[in-house]
Amino acid sequence: MAGAKSTKMERHLDKDRYWLVCEEICEHYEHYEMSGFKMLRVTEINEINRLVELRDEWNYVLERSRDNHVYLTWEYLSTYVKHYGKEKKLKILYVKDKNKIIAIAPLRQSRYNFANRFSYNVIEPLAYMHTDYTGFIFAEREVECFRLFLNHLFEQDDWDFIYLYDIPGTSIIPKLLSKMSKNRPAFELIEGVICPYISIPSSIDILMKELSAKFRKNLRRCMKKLQNDYQKVELKRYDEFGSFKESMQAFFDLHQKRWTLKGKPGVYNSQKSRDFYLDVSELFAGKGWLALYFLTANDKPIAVQYCLKYKQKMLYVLGGFDPDFSQYSLGNLILAKVVEKCIEKKIKEYDLMKGDEPYKFNWAAKYRRNLGFRFVNRKFTSDLYHWGIRTLKQTKMEKIFGRFLDF
Repeated sequence: MAGAKSTKMERHLDKDRYWLVCEEICEHYEHYEMSGFKMLRVTEINEINRLVELRDEWNYVLERSRDNHVYLTWEYLSTYVKHYGKEKKLKILYVKDKNKIIAIAPLRQSRYNFANRFSYNVIEPLAYMHTDYTGFIFAEREVECFRLFLNHLFEQDDWDFIYLYDIPGTSIIPKLLSKMSKNRPAFELIEGVICPYISIPSSIDILMKELSAKFRKNLRRCMKKLQNDYQKVELKRYDEFGSFKESMQAFFDLHQKRWTLKGKPGVYNSQKSRDFYLDVSELFAGKGWLALYFLTANDKPIAVQYCLKYKQKMLYVLGGFDPDFSQYSLGNLILAKVVEKCIEKKIKEYDLMKGDEPYKFNWAAKYRRNLGFRFVNRKFTSDLYHWGIRTLKQTKMEKIFGRFLDF
């Protein structure tokens, strides 16, 4: 009996040992696909032609991603690379599961100088500074793929910082980082700019009741005056206004007029910027994403809104108006007309995008906030650069406040 009991205990211990070994194997191979032990691999793209080949797969993954916005589309990012890609090193990562891509990290590597004292390398979103929102694309196995992306980058030593800026506060990325608390690289969370938005009601009357009485009264007064002075006041979409190129030229001109009057360059001062917007707008127009609207008085364009219509959202990118008509508060009038279009088309949200300009809060009571995540490489030099940047910034701020206090 003692021998039988001893054998039974040994079997139990062997069973426990077996499961312990299995758990260790699973932990060690957390990036493996356990059915068949197939590893999820990260592929890195550094050439433009490789990005071009991903068109169909890219948007298929994006369609299944929770963070699906227009600035992550292949159309936008490939056009950005076409016009600005030579200035930065491409570092686009993707993960494949069997024969399909399940996650994409659209990144680039940039070199920056600080205070003319030293330079450092940064990995950042691919079209950073040319978008209001950035992010990663995850269709499946989000935590695993995000960990793979970070591991892949931290295995390299040719960068000092990862700056993931302008990540929407609603993005899945903060949740993924919290789930990756074990063996996750340290990072700093940075609060970014706010992004006001209007939840589109079922009628314009409901929206008007939500505005302040003073603002509402001024809006109606300006519209009445414009209609009295110019009998024919209309909102026209770009394809009702003229050809695509004529509409884009009218948009550029109206946008630049105001900035020229202020003695500032404006967004479209350079031909390179115009060429980029022409190309991306043509692609968007073909997809039904371009929502370029003109407010006209007796068929003359006097104000414009360049918007994008994507996934039941209207995103306001840029606008402009003729300074000769500034007495009519054209920016507010065309916004009201575009919101009417949103109601008509059953669009759910009008996104005023990033920035806390006062005029936005005449319309929007709600806002979200972009977030930033800063990672520092484990190299000694990267830590040193990080310390140097923070110290120099602090010294600069102390000097500024010192001058203010002396004053």
